[in-house]
Amino acid sequence: MSDRGTIIGVLTSKGGSGKSTITENIAVGIAHKGVSVAIIDCDFKQRTASKWISRRNELHPDLPKIHCFLESDNLISSIKEHAKHYDVNIIDVQGRDNKSLRAGFLVCDIIYVPFIPSQNDLEVIEEISSIIEETQEQNPNRKIYAILNDCPPQVLSSQSNEAYDFLEDYKNIFDISNVKIVHRAVYQTCPSEGIGVVESKDKKAAFEIEKLVKEIESNV
Repeated sequence: MSDRGTIIGVLTSKGGSGKSTITENIAVGIAHKGVSVAIIDCDFKQRTASKWISRRNELHPDLPKIHCFLESDNLISSIKEHAKHYDVNIIDVQGRDNKSLRAGFLVCDIIYVPFIPSQNDLEVIEEISSIIEETQEQNPNRKIYAILNDCPPQVLSSQSNEAYDFLEDYKNIFDISNVKIVHRAVYQTCPSEGIGVVESKDKKAAFEIEKLVKEIESNV
């Protein structure tokens, strides 16, 4: 890894899990550390990350710069090439099992698999487990975390605890992140404004992302 930057992926085959939102917020959190950051947008149809970067550059030219590249072919070699030029590279993929998702599992150094704490969303774990096992030999040194996203804000809600209990059975294939991302309106409003939650007034959301960035830093 000495000849390139770190490659991070927020990867799952389940749409609507918040991949792009987490990707954008990790990028912002790391950019505020003063290192060079690039997002490689491999979702050629949705282009969520690319559109967000365009808004950010237009509306907030004075905020820390985040570069973005749209890629659809030769993904592994393209991602590695970008990683030669930026300290941290974060890939955004389509929410289904396809070449971009598998490229992420094959090339990333640090992977977050987001799960919304509901039975329908957690059941994707069988498919993800298979992909992890199939790509383990080609990328044995990667660090993989499961992370709960869009969790109920109520303190007494049992959904998150039940989801953690469910994920415990799969600790042989990934670790469980120390970060839990709670459902907050700011995670929906910030993308339309071209910013991350650490640049908002929501201190609780900012703390979640800052904690996530620290966890990433501990593996770099």
